Amino acid sequence: MTESEIVYRFLKDGYENKNYAFIMDCVSENYIDHSPAGARSNAQAVEILKAVADQFSDLKIEVLDIFSKDSMVATRVLYDGIHSGICMGIPATGKRICFEALENFKVIDGKIVESWGYWPDKQIEQKLRA
Repeated sequence: MTESEIVYRFLKDGYENKNYAFIMDCVSENYIDHSPAGARSNAQAVEILKAVADQFSDLKIEVLDIFSKDSMVATRVLYDGIHSGICMGIPATGKRICFEALENFKVIDGKIVESWGYWPDKQIEQKLRA
């Protein structure tokens, strides 16, 4: 698989399909997440994906853009799910929430070794409270 294919599968299998075995395989044991979530291993990355699944049921993602150069992969992703668990301290509302996020990845030897995620936290919070 190319770097872009690995990242695409990470996003689809991790967030949408909940194929955590694939995540354990495609993410390095020494993975570093530079987003506020701050995972420091593939196991912690899976825990973050599970937490998001608890917050947003029926989560669907659409990879709107994906670009790769050397070992870096940049994405723009549309997330769409039902707020079904506590998120940002806000109890489940049952509302369908949709937002775009930027996620960038470094892939070395077929493994995701680093990532940088930028979710629009203020926008998500406003939608949850509306």
